Amino acid sequence: MNEVGVSQSRQEWGRAALLAATVSAAGVFAQTLLFLVDAVEILPGNPPFRETGAGRDVDLAAFFVALAERQHDIAWNIALRDVLGPIAAIALIVLARAWVRLRGDGRAGVESWALVISIGALLKALADLVYVSQLGLWRDTGFTAEPPADIIAVGRTSEAITDLADHLEYAAFLTLAAGLAGLAVHLGRRLRLLALATALGLVVSTVAALTRSEAVYDIASLLTGALLAPVLLLGLGRSLARSTAVLR
Repeated sequence: MNEVGVSQSRQEWGRAALLAATVSAAGVFAQTLLFLVDAVEILPGNPPFRETGAGRDVDLAAFFVALAERQHDIAWNIALRDVLGPIAAIALIVLARAWVRLRGDGRAGVESWALVISIGALLKALADLVYVSQLGLWRDTGFTAEPPADIIAVGRTSEAITDLADHLEYAAFLTLAAGLAGLAVHLGRRLRLLALATALGLVVSTVAALTRSEAVYDIASLLTGALLAPVLLLGLGRSLARSTAVLR
C-alpha cells in the first residue's frame, strides 16, 4: 500500500475509533443508570421472602410468583440495559482493534492487552445476553402458585441463570480490569490514570458484589460506569482520531 493509501486507512481507523468510543461510552453510561434505577429501588423492589404457617413450598411458590410479577413490571428496563450492554461491548472491541492498528506498531504488549480487553468485552456481552434470555418468561402475566412445584421449578431455574450471568459479569470485570491495567503503561499520563482508576473501580465492584456489600457496589458501579469508563472511552477515541488528523 502506498503512502496515500496508508494515510487514508489511518484516517478511516481514526474515525472508526471515535465512533466506537462514543457508542461504547454512551452504552455504558445508559446501562449503568438503568441498572442503578433498579438497584436502588426507584422501580419496584425485590419482594422479601416471608415464612408463614402454610409450609415452605407454599411460601417459596408465593415468593417466586411475586418475583416474576416484579420482573414483569420492570421488563422494559431489563430489555433496554441488556441490549445496550452488548452494543457497548462490541463497540469496545472495535475501539481496541483501532488502538492496535494506530498505536500498536507491532508491539506485543499493546496487542496482547487489547486482546484481553476484547475478551472481557465478549464476556460482558455474554453475561447480558444470558440474563436477558429470561425476558420471554418475565413478559408473561398471570403467574400462579398452584401447583407450588411448578413455579418453584421455574424460580430455581431463573436463579441459576441469573447466577451464571452474574459470574460471567464478574469474570468480565476482572478481565477488563487486567486489560486496562496492562494497556495503561502504553498511554499518556491522563489516560493512564483514568485507565487505572477504571480498572480499580471494576475490581472494587466485583469484590463488593461477591461479598454482598450492596452500598459499596452501587457507589463503585456509579463512579465506574457513569463517570470513569465513559470519560476514558471518549478520551481514547479522541486521542486516536487526533493522531490521524495530524498526519493528513
